[in-house]
Amino acid sequence: MKLSKARLPTGAATALTALLLLAPAALAQTAPWTLVTSPNASPGNNQLNAVASISANDVWAVGSADNAIGNPQPLAEHWNGTAWSIVPTPTVVTGTLSGVAAVSSTDVWAGGGFLLSSRGNTAQFLHWNGRKWSVAKSPAVAGATIFGMAAVSSSNVWAVGSVISGGVAQAFIEHWNGRKWAVVPSPAASTRNNHLGGVTAVNANDVWAVGDLQNASGVFQTLTEHWDGTAWSIVPSPSGAGPEAGLLAVAAVSTSDVWAVGDTGSGTLIERWNGTSWAVVPSPTPAGTLFNPLSGAAVVSANDIWAVGQSQNGTTGIPQTLIEQWNGTSWSIVTSPAPGTASLLSGASANPTSGQAWAVGNFRAASGATQTLTEFNP
Repeated sequence: MKLSKARLPTGAATALTALLLLAPAALAQTAPWTLVTSPNASPGNNQLNAVASISANDVWAVGSADNAIGNPQPLAEHWNGTAWSIVPTPTVVTGTLSGVAAVSSTDVWAGGGFLLSSRGNTAQFLHWNGRKWSVAKSPAVAGATIFGMAAVSSSNVWAVGSVISGGVAQAFIEHWNGRKWAVVPSPAASTRNNHLGGVTAVNANDVWAVGDLQNASGVFQTLTEHWDGTAWSIVPSPSGAGPEAGLLAVAAVSTSDVWAVGDTGSGTLIERWNGTSWAVVPSPTPAGTLFNPLSGAAVVSANDIWAVGQSQNGTTGIPQTLIEQWNGTSWSIVTSPAPGTASLLSGASANPTSGQAWAVGNFRAASGATQTLTEFNP
């Protein structure tokens, strides 16, 4: 299965020695990104997968942190305008949060995949009510995982991912109507594996979800689905030039201006919806690299859009952070901090009012464990 949330490999044999070489022609430094210290919940592996901005002083990031016996636990961190802090989440058997969507300061949803008890009961959502995080009742669908979330209002929240049945992953969608979560039918993109990795909402009748599908030949291609207020439908999308393709995140400016990001199997992949069709928009790929997935997208304005991810060195396979910016005319690579012996970014969010943007992920510390990574663009 191709689609997965980006995280650093944990194998001891992974070489961690080289730096990426970026093509000079592709570099275009604009507003700088800076590293912001974020806490870790344990001495084991910690990572942040997604981020949601409510205001300049109210930002949430979610992911996971290993407990004392090595099982991942949901991790939620909050930015108050001055510092990041860990906010307690319910203890589960195992669990990772991969998506987050904020309606307001007192109404935030986080989703992923976790075991609530040793009996195997599944729960996929946590809710923040302004005071604490709690497990939200949702359909106990075995094998289901949430990768992306988007909120229209307090009574209209979407979550997308995949559910594995019979060894095959299929696109999976759930909806919150203000009272309960329910599974919403989504079209079968193929009889083989297909997934949804990201979702964005323009309004209640205009929602986009993106991911990948495996065709009859076993090759992965892009997948885009649209909600028109009544049903989800598949909308054709190109896959670009590469061995196989997939989309990991999507962000909307308006009904006729939606952006989706991912990879072609080797290089970056960025696509744009113009109100009629999806088309590939050229995006730079760092020179001398092997794999360049863009895992997060965030909109400040129509002429200020961010895409974040990782770029793996073509010789060592070591990943480092990758950030690209749309200035209204073209995409360019923007220098980003790359701490540790390896680093990557998994999610992005922006606040159009303040113009601020956040990117989150993880990096490899000297101890060999992964630690949380947060970067900021003012």
